[in-house]
Amino acid sequence: MSTPTTPSTDVAEPRRRRKPGTKPRLSRQGIIEAAFAVSERDGAQALTFQAIGAQLGAHPTAIYRYFRDKDELLLALLDAIHAEALAGAPEPTDDWAADLAELGRRTYAAFLRHPQVAQFAGARTARRENEFRKVDRVVGCMRTAGFEDADAARYYRVFSDLILAHAALDASLAALDPATRAADLRSWDVEYRTLPADLFPDLAAVADHLPRVDDPGNFELAMELMLDALRMRAAAARSRRRPDDGRKRT
Repeated sequence: MSTPTTPSTDVAEPRRRRKPGTKPRLSRQGIIEAAFAVSERDGAQALTFQAIGAQLGAHPTAIYRYFRDKDELLLALLDAIHAEALAGAPEPTDDWAADLAELGRRTYAAFLRHPQVAQFAGARTARRENEFRKVDRVVGCMRTAGFEDADAARYYRVFSDLILAHAALDASLAALDPATRAADLRSWDVEYRTLPADLFPDLAAVADHLPRVDDPGNFELAMELMLDALRMRAAAARSRRRPDDGRKRT
């Protein structure tokens, strides 16, 4: 499967290469790629069937043969980002924590490559093939860690929500118009560092150490803390299990 950023042979032919009077050849993948191009160039608010049709050199009504509305297209875009995150991912290993970290970093990076769409990731469920594959991989890591199935399901939820929420948060920042984003980022270097200590003593004490909102280390630390907690809980689960009642994953 080609990733959203890789041109597909299914994309409608550019206008300059088509003979006069011929219609572009459309496909779901071609429409998805055009939608990413429109959103990344003009913003999420510009993602309309009319704009996508113009990108493809096709009448916007033709897109309805593949997507019944904009919401269905949005879910397909989110699933395409999951596909991009999974593309080239190594096979699962016995080191479940390292596998989770790999999936987390790949997911975060893929969503940040498409911030205009990814800003909606935290609240939406794509309910499509690649999201299913991603969920299955994460649940598999939890079961490899030795968690009972009920706990594996619960910990999958919390881990994945952390990754997607952080990706959506940082994507929302990246999707802001440049002037607004610059003003928000500058506040951590100016206003927050010059607050009066008599009013905000603890904040003033750490002012010089406050990380920027867009510091990639924020995501890494959040994931590291989550993995530390999962390791401790996995060790506790193993210690509670008698040597003779260990279960193999099926």
